[in-house]
This record gives sequence, structure tokens and C-alpha cells, in this order.
Amino acid sequence: MSRIYDYTAFSGNSKKGGNSNDYSFGIDMKYVDIDIFGKPEEYEELSDCKAFIEYSVDLIVKRGGIDSLIFNVNSIEFEFEVDDYPNGTKEFDIDLIPGKTVDYSQIKTEVRDSAIPTYPDKLEINMNKSMDPKNFDITVYFGNDAKYR
Repeated sequence: MSRIYDYTAFSGNSKKGGNSNDYSFGIDMKYVDIDIFGKPEEYEELSDCKAFIEYSVDLIVKRGGIDSLIFNVNSIEFEFEVDDYPNGTKEFDIDLIPGKTVDYSQIKTEVRDSAIPTYPDKLEINMNKSMDPKNFDITVYFGNDAKYR
């Protein structure tokens, strides 16, 4: 379930003004909604994968109504565990922040056939055989893929 971070954007008392079209949200994703590939050999067996995606939605409004939605991923907190035999498990926490830890071009958004609901439905991370986030390719899918539901 998404969490709204910018409650003032929905109220008439917003400092942004009554016509603001930018809304911020956050959502937790679990292992079944996260597809990880291109893992480094030493980390082939990832477990307990989680991600928290902070994103914003910009509404393009015309006189007749909402024309389109633009999704922007502000940050992704990616956590996972790796079996480190015989020492137990190693925990990793990687922050993927456009413009800081990753390049803006590394995080892509795709809007599926049905944009409602508008929260992220799936996360794909291609690690490109590296643990350095600067080598990752990330895609966040928004909306439903109607043919699979």
C-alpha cells in the first residue's frame, strides 16, 4: 500500500497553491515483485529482498480532464541478504538515488497498459555482474499489465 508524503498537496491550504499537480508517495515492495538478474557470481543466491520506492506523480491536466501522468522515481532503498557460508548471512542495504548514487539515466519508468492503480507494480534490477550501483540498470513498472491479471 502506498504512503502519501505530501498531504498538503491534497488540501486547499497548500503552500504550493490549489493547482499543484505534483504528489509524492512511497511504497514497500517484497521479493515476489522484485526481479533481480545479472548478479555477481558471489551473490547468486539472494534472499529476503525488499525495496522501498519513493516516487512522485505529475498530473498533466487539460480543460477536458487529466491528459496523462508522469512518474518520477526519487529514490529506491534496496535491501537483501546473501548466504555467506560458514559465517551465516550478510545483509546489504543499497540506496539508489538519481543524481547521487546512480545516474538519472539508470532508473527508467514504464507505464503499463492500465495506469490505474498508479503505484509501482514491479521492480527490475540488472546488477550487470557488479555490486556498484553505478553499473545497475533499474526499471520501475507503474500500473497494471491487464493481460496478466
